[in-house]
Formats: sequence, structure tokens, C-alpha cells
Amino acid sequence: MNQDISRIRNIAIISLIATSGLEAVCFFVLRDNLPGFMGILISGLMTLLFFMATLLVYLKAAKAQPQSKLKYLMFILFAKMAVAAAVFYGVFSFQFADMRYLLISFLIFFTIFLNLEIFLIYKRMLFYKN
Repeated sequence: MNQDISRIRNIAIISLIATSGLEAVCFFVLRDNLPGFMGILISGLMTLLFFMATLLVYLKAAKAQPQSKLKYLMFILFAKMAVAAAVFYGVFSFQFADMRYLLISFLIFFTIFLNLEIFLIYKRMLFYKN
């Protein structure tokens, strides 16, 4: 179990560094377009937090009985949808970020992290018991 926790910590740190680097590049590219950069920043942080929360739920699900694992996976799915809807509504209501940048970058970041999550599960790198 400690090996799984260290793997998750390493994956989370690498993901944080990669996301921060990508957002720093976006800042220098979009330095004249602050609302566009804010949309990218919000979506990057939101998807990174989704990814880390999903890894923590997988830790909890790995300890659970096979019947209740689906409960944890459904919980994280509905929690992601609720948080994303609240963030999109807040950004749309207060108009402090460009919605086009937010939606497009959210789709890109979410797809990248979802593929990483599927890859880690497929390769049995997370919480695989021999």
C-alpha cells in the first residue's frame, strides 16, 4: 500500500509540474488577453484537482469490497459533474474569464487526464493486488 501511495504522489507531482508549465506558457502567449488566460488557468486547475481527487477515490475503492467499488466510481463521476457545473455557472455569471477558452481548454485537459487515468488502470500501476 505504501508503494501505491508513493506512486500516486509521484504521478500527482509530475502532473502538477506539467500543468503549471503549460499554464506558464499560456500566460506568456496570452499576456495581452487576461480573460483568455484566466479561462485556461481555471480549467487547468479544475481538471488537475479532479484528477487528484479521482486518485484518492481509487485509493479508497481499492480497500473496498468488489460490490461497493462501483459506488465510489459513480460518486466521483457525479461529484466531477456537479463541481464542473458550479464552476462554469460561476464563471459565466461573473464574466471574469472567457468562456470559449475555458470550455476548450477544459475539454483538452479533461481528455488528457482521463487518458492518463485509463492508462494507469490498464497498466495496473495503481492499486493492483497480486
